[in-house]
Order: sequence, then structure tokens, then C-alpha cells
Amino acid sequence: MVKRRMAAVCWGLIFGLTASFPAMAGEWDLSEDGKYWTYCESPGNPVEDAWIEDNGKTYYVDSKGRMKTGWVTDEDSGNRYFMGDDGAMYQNAFTKDGRYVGPDGLQVERYDNYRKEIKSELKKAVRKKSSKTKNKKGAAAAEETRQQYFLMVDLNLDEYKDLVVMEGTEENKSLVEVAIWDPEEEKFQLSAEFDEPEENSARSNLYRDPQGETVWLELAETNGDLRLFQLVDQDAGFKNVWTFVMELDDWGGPEYRVNGQIEDKEEWDQDMAEALQMRGNEVLTGYLPSTDENIKAQVDRVLTEEELGLW
Repeated sequence: MVKRRMAAVCWGLIFGLTASFPAMAGEWDLSEDGKYWTYCESPGNPVEDAWIEDNGKTYYVDSKGRMKTGWVTDEDSGNRYFMGDDGAMYQNAFTKDGRYVGPDGLQVERYDNYRKEIKSELKKAVRKKSSKTKNKKGAAAAEETRQQYFLMVDLNLDEYKDLVVMEGTEENKSLVEVAIWDPEEEKFQLSAEFDEPEENSARSNLYRDPQGETVWLELAETNGDLRLFQLVDQDAGFKNVWTFVMELDDWGGPEYRVNGQIEDKEEWDQDMAEALQMRGNEVLTGYLPSTDENIKAQVDRVLTEEELGLW
């Protein structure tokens, strides 16, 4: 049974938010066979069933006085803590089995779930395709592998980083999906999803407005048609705000439509200028190739004190 030993010299560190462990005056002693450590307050008197605070680190010794490693449960509180190979409790770190523990040593389960969901979403978004591109002289066609790219960014300003996935080559990328993190449901809500791009298909991109308050999704057709969708603040959905479509009338002349209404060319141009001003020119950048190294660096991050408050 795991319990706190009250016969210690004094109570020491108030550790984190949930637990306090006794600071003891003693020394570590390695067994004769070199297999385990004990903590002795006096020679031949090992401490048993106790949490020990020693030189700023926290340890646990079992009912035989042996220092434990791996996951340990405090039966008084039911909390689980991970002890490293040196016996010291992990804090603000990832355990060997991939879980994250905070400054109090407790697993941050919501953050672990978030990380798991990001990796799952990236796997679902993979498209194993390749494209052929001509060399500069236009003679032979070279096979160029399409790469997945990702960006973690707070799109709807709720402080949680959302996920944008693109695909293509370094010079020519297209959106695959935009997924917004729902902290209540603890899963990603698919905000936008795009089919495999075809030659001469619509170009898609994300913009941050000049005030930095909202994100716009732009779908631009090669014929000049344009659609702009605004991400609703604190929400997961894009709302269609502007639609510019040019069609031919019965006599073959151009017919300009803005949000379904016919306008003359001058009004079309004025509305287009207003729409582009609202959208701004700040294209979201910073996409990284979805390599294991990049995913680990971006997803498996030690949290700052401010970020920890979200979880």
C-alpha cells in the first residue's frame, strides 16, 4: 500500500496543486547486488512506503524500501506519477509511453488527447499522389512527388491552435482541409475540405484580415470567378460573404453577378475592391512538410505556463 510517512523530520515542498511530500534527512544506499536503491534516515534503517523530497526532486520507495521507477499511484489521492530511471518524478515532460505530465507531475490528459487527434487528422488527410512537371525547356516531364504540409495556428481566436493541411510541391500547394479544435468536445471539427485538385481548377488559400481578427478562405477560379468565406469568430464554420461570378447572357455578352445579383462592370469592380480590402493581403504562411520530425517538434511540445492554463 502506498502511503505518506508522517514520521519524517519535517514537511517540505508544497508540490504543484495537488500533492505535498516530506523532506527527509537521509542518504541513498545501493543494495549489495546493485539492483535497487533505498533511502536511509540512519544506517540500516530504510524508509518504507513513502514519498521523498531530496535535492529538489521527488522519489517514491515501496513497502520494502526500494526506490520505484515507472508509473506509481498514490493511494491516498489516487493520483499517478511517472518516475524516471533515476527514480525522480517527471515534471513538465513527456513520459516514456508518450504522455505529458505538468509541473505537478500529473498527466495532462486533455493535452494528450489533443496531440493524438492532430496526428490522427494528419494521417486521414494524406493523399498518395504524384504530379508530373516539365523542366524549364519544356522537353521531358519529370516525376515530382506531392508532399503534405501542415500548419498549426489559432484561426478562430479561442487560444487553441487549429490545423490547416495543404498538399503539393514546394512551388504549388493547394488546401486539403481546415480543422478547428473544439475544446468542449475534445476533437477537431472539419471546417473545410477540398477534393483532389485538377489542372486549371480553383485556387484556394487562407488570409488573415488587416485587423488580425478573422480568417478568410478564398476560392479563385481560373476564369476570374471568386468566392470569399469568413471564419466566424470563436466558431468552426466558414460563412460565404462574397461571390463574384461572370456568366454569358442570351446574346453572348458578359453578365456580372455579385452574391447572385446582376451588376454592371463598374459596380462589380467596386464590390470586388471592397471584398479584397476586407480579406486583406496577409496569406497564412509557415507550413511545414508533414515529416515525423516536424510533427514531433510542433505537436509534442513542452507547454509554457500560459499554455498549460488551457488544458
